Amino acid sequence: MLSYFISQSNQYSIRTDDTASNQFTMSLQNMITQNNTTASLTSVAFTPYENLLAFTASISGAITAGQYRVKILNSGSSLPIYHGSLQVYASESIDKSVYENKNTQYISNVSTNTYTEYIIQ
Repeated sequence: MLSYFISQSNQYSIRTDDTASNQFTMSLQNMITQNNTTASLTSVAFTPYENLLAFTASISGAITAGQYRVKILNSGSSLPIYHGSLQVYASESIDKSVYENKNTQYISNVSTNTYTEYIIQ
């Protein structure tokens, strides 16, 4: 699932199916209202040998806490090169689309990586 923050720069790098095109369209469908919309993609870069598509997306009219089905199509084809989903979040002071552990009570300690043998009698 992709994360989208309203009023922020939303940069993505995703793996896609093979394509020879370098013009792409992101099609979105709201999972609740079934309304269709498109996103404008900028700074698009496709690496063919890795099938890696990097871009910045901007969705007009995105609803906070909305969930969307995502299809990325290349120009001139009706077959999508990517299927996925997208969750919209409200903008915060620090937007992070990567998981961060907030649990500070339990911290892992460095191990000596030694094996201790116990004999149970």
